[in-house]
Amino acid sequence: MPDIRSSIVVSKSVPETFAFLNKAGNHERFIPNMIQFKQTTSGSFGRVGTKAEGILSIAGIKLPVDYEMIEHIPNNNIAMKGTLGPITFEDGYLLEQVEDKTRIKFWLKLEFKGASRLLKPFAGIIGKIHAGETLRNLKKVLEYTGT
Repeated sequence: MPDIRSSIVVSKSVPETFAFLNKAGNHERFIPNMIQFKQTTSGSFGRVGTKAEGILSIAGIKLPVDYEMIEHIPNNNIAMKGTLGPITFEDGYLLEQVEDKTRIKFWLKLEFKGASRLLKPFAGIIGKIHAGETLRNLKKVLEYTGT
C-alpha cells in the first residue's frame, strides 16, 4: 500500500482550519475533481463512523466514492477511509500550529484490488499529484475565497 505524505502552511489558525475540514460540504470545494460530497449518516460529521458519498468527475466520467470517518480529534486531525471502485484508501489531515498559521499534513494510503493492480507502479506519482493538488486547492479556498 503506497504511503504518500505532503504538507502546506495556510494563513488560518488551527481552529479555523479544523472547523472548515469538519464540514462535509466543504470537501467538494477542494478535493480535485470532486463535484459532490455529502454526508449520508445522521449526526455531526465529526464522529467516527460517519459516512459520506462523493462523486468524482474524471474525463467526463462520474465515479462514486464512499467514505467513512475513522479518526476525529478536534483541532488536531481528521481521517477517512474510502472506496473508489476496486481501489481502497485511507487519507487524513493532521493540523499543527506554526506561529499564527497552520501546517496541514496530508497523508494518503492506497490499496489496489483486481485489475486496478496494474496501476500500482504509478500509485506513488498519482498519489503525490493528488496530494499536492488537494493541498493547493485547500490553501486557495481557505485563504482567498473565504471559509
